[in-house]
Amino acid sequence: MLRTILAAAVALACLAGHAAAERLSVGYFASFVDDQVDKIPWKNLTHVCHAYLKTDDTGALVTDERMPSPALTTAAHARGVRVLVSLGGGRTTTGLERVTQSRAPLAKYADSVVELVAANGYDGVDIVWEFPRDKATRRGFVALVAYLRAGLDKRAAADGRTEPYLLTAAAPPSAFFGKWIDTGAVLGRLDWLHVITYDMVGPWSRAAGHHAPLLPSPADPERSWRSVSQAMDYWHADRAVPKQKLVIGVPMFGRALPVAAPHAPLDPADRKLHGTLTFAEIRELAGKGWPAKWDPQSKAPWLQAPKDKPLVIAYDDRNSVDQKAKWGKAQGYRGLFFWAIHQDRMDDGTHWLIRAAERAWPVGKLPPSVE
Repeated sequence: MLRTILAAAVALACLAGHAAAERLSVGYFASFVDDQVDKIPWKNLTHVCHAYLKTDDTGALVTDERMPSPALTTAAHARGVRVLVSLGGGRTTTGLERVTQSRAPLAKYADSVVELVAANGYDGVDIVWEFPRDKATRRGFVALVAYLRAGLDKRAAADGRTEPYLLTAAAPPSAFFGKWIDTGAVLGRLDWLHVITYDMVGPWSRAAGHHAPLLPSPADPERSWRSVSQAMDYWHADRAVPKQKLVIGVPMFGRALPVAAPHAPLDPADRKLHGTLTFAEIRELAGKGWPAKWDPQSKAPWLQAPKDKPLVIAYDDRNSVDQKAKWGKAQGYRGLFFWAIHQDRMDDGTHWLIRAAERAWPVGKLPPSVE
């Protein structure tokens, strides 16, 4: 009863003024690959997260010829799409842990991020700190959110910006790391959370499960937490985050697992045999005789290596994305985000998975940006 009352109270507070919030479709545009702005499927997106604005071990921002990108923000705004700069990547976690230890370095860091946002036409900041892991980093994450929120609001007011800057953050799929995020302290300052509902299996796992299944499989030894539905329920039911502040993650890549069959035990000695493939690469394998199998219980596919080679690939296809989008819409969540745009691009320039999500759960557009 207490948890229900808490959830309702937080929901009412956070949804004030957001009754007409649009369905979000957020695509991550990776600055570290050879990609082009004109290849982004703008019509299927409401927001783009530009990944990553890195931070070195001393807490200083790392920029290059691709980050920041006024060309990206200009192109997005011409199409009614907002762009956030994503803090993350590389050794950024180490830098964030260090810079958030004391007030003066954090204030300087937050000011530099806000200045970069304003100078390059971004519409906000997306924090991808994977992940706070103890009491110190829990406090540091709260402080980072607070300083960025205050700095962004101050800059918006000073510049006469008609829209507030956005501030979002990534969230893990379970309590293992999720317990170190102080939702009571940060939720009122964040516009929404990107729940990383993928990478649920890898070299660190005991068994080869789907890495982004909608529902848990009875055959999965780690089924107590390994599914999209359980991850979203953790943040909404257990942590009292309103559904309109939760965005479901959809991977545009798969994980290659060195086992002969789904759900088989993973040998720690085979860690180096794990790998990742883009959806475009997986589609190419499927066209070369790798049989695809559908798991009706998890609503997710497997790709099996031919000729008894001990390798299976856990991934999302158009059917599983369709199921996730319809489920998310029916459940009342805010929308979907995609990591990463380039991984879903076919040779003809189409984006199969993003288009499947759009067909199942159409998006609306924000009005043109006022610069």
